[in-house]
Order: sequence, then structure tokens, then C-alpha cells
Amino acid sequence: MSAFIIGSGTCLPETIVTNDELSPQLGLAPEQIVKSSGIRERRRADSGSTTSSLASEALRIALQNARLGPEQVDYLIFGTMTPDRFIPGSSPSVQAALGLPELPCLDIRAACCNALYGLQLARALIESRTAANVAICLAEIQSRFLSLTPAAGTLSMLFGDGAAALVVSPTKSGEEPALEVLDVLVATDGKYVGDLGIKCPGTEFGTLPAHSLTEFASDYAPHMVGQSVILQAARRMVAGCQALLERNGLGVDDIQWIVPHQANANLLAQVARGLRFSDNDRVISVIGETGNTSSASMGIALDTLRRSGRLNAGDRVLMPAFAAGFTWGAALCQVTD
Repeated sequence: MSAFIIGSGTCLPETIVTNDELSPQLGLAPEQIVKSSGIRERRRADSGSTTSSLASEALRIALQNARLGPEQVDYLIFGTMTPDRFIPGSSPSVQAALGLPELPCLDIRAACCNALYGLQLARALIESRTAANVAICLAEIQSRFLSLTPAAGTLSMLFGDGAAALVVSPTKSGEEPALEVLDVLVATDGKYVGDLGIKCPGTEFGTLPAHSLTEFASDYAPHMVGQSVILQAARRMVAGCQALLERNGLGVDDIQWIVPHQANANLLAQVARGLRFSDNDRVISVIGETGNTSSASMGIALDTLRRSGRLNAGDRVLMPAFAAGFTWGAALCQVTD
């Protein structure tokens, strides 16, 4: 039994924060932010929004796109690094908000690779006939975790808020072209677990509220060992794509589109060069307008491509990502008739 992406949706908060607005807080010139990341603006959620509320809206749109009702979903996967609560996960809140039936709700924490893990799980659930219509929510509200100071400027300039959702089914239907999920490859190297992420709260670094630990408050904000991430990200993403293509008997010339995790525009270009994929117009990038939305970014980029009218039957789509952990990998999809 095959698994097809038959629906997709995006939810972006209304508030736009430009580099001109952000740069005085970060001590960076607006053009410096563009040069180092490709980002010109990003979205910020208002105080009344939650990660699950953004995800719920994205899934509502995706279900409409798939021509399915909420009652037809029988498995829900939610990938996020910024959940509504520490416990429970955020997927039950989406289930309640949309009136989905009583069904399995699973939260995953593979950071920027959440879309890949979600697709791998959805494909396995469908092929094993455990589920029929699997909903994947991918959402972040990262703005509330950022330190908007010059000391954290090169990291905090990157991130935006937003959500995407995908609907995976064994049947081809919906308003836009369906994409068969042909294969997903993911891998992790835990030696780098300390090089990217947020340390607290947790049993290793502490569980007390940040405001009660002023001298350690930085442990509650994102941190990144930039050189380590830069060295590993492009190398691992390229290697993951190459391994995925090889085990499917394909080469880069058999790929029509690349839809990467939107980490940094320079990284996207570096991955394309590493793969010798020369058509930059077919490397889908939304990072200039959304920033790095982490878990949501690949879903937003894929939804943008599906709704663009540019996909043709038989087109193959390669979807690489790199995340904290370090975790990396790629998915391979093909547009069906």
C-alpha cells in the first residue's frame, strides 16, 4: 500500500517583524542579517496564540485541501520544539480544537527534522494498515524563547513563528497534486547533542523557572555552536540525499525539485552546490519572508510548491533537513497523475 501527501496547509501569524525593526535590538545592520541568512522578515505570534492554535489552523486548511472531514483523520502526529505545555504534548489540544475523533495523538521532538520523522511514521502507519488518514502538524512559536540582545543577535535573527500541516493517505485525492512518499532516510549522531538546542528545563541542567535562576537564564534560551553546525549541516544533508538517491537507484539528474528545511539561505545554496543541482529556481525557498520556522519550515515550503501550479506528474521532490541532536536526513516524493 502506498502513502500519498494529499493535503497541505500553512498558518502564519499576522505580525511581520522586519530586519529594520529587529536590528537595533540585536546590534546588527539590516543588510548584515540579509547577507548572512537571506532573511528579510519573519512572523511573530501574538500573546493570545499557542503553538497548538497555529497548528490547528494549518491542519484545518490542509484537511480542506485534502477534501477530508475532521472525522476521517485516524492518527495525529505533532512535531514541535515549543509545545503549549511541558506535559502533556500539544497534539491532544489540536484534536480537541478541531473536533477530531478519539484517536492516537503522538508528539515528536526531532526539531527541524520533525517533518521527515512525521512522514516516515505516517508512511509506516499506512503501509501497515494501522491508519488510513494521518495528519501531521508542524508548528513553532520560537519568539518567546529568544534573547533579543546583541550577545544573541546572530542566533535570534534567524527564527520566526508559524505552522504547517500535511495529510497523508493511501488514496490519491484532494485539490492539489498528490505526492507519493517513496522513501525517507533519517540518522542521528548524539556526540553533538550539546551543540544546538535549549538546555532547560530538564533533569540534566535544571527544572526551576528561568526567573529564579538569573545567572543561568541563558540555559532557557536557544544556543548554538555555530562552527559545529555550519560544518556538519551541509555535509550531512548532502550525504543523506546521496544515500537516499543511491538506495532508490536514482541520481540528482532524476530530481526536479528540492524542498529543504529553511535554515539559512546560504546553507540552501551550499546543499544545492554539494548535490550539483544547478537549477536554483527549483530549490524552494521561503526563508526570506518567514525566517527559520524550524519544525514548520519544510511543511511551509512544500505547501508553497504544491499550490504554485508548477508541479507536473512524474516530478520527483527531494526534501533534506538538519536538526539538533544532530539529526539529519531526507525524504523522496513523486508527483502522481
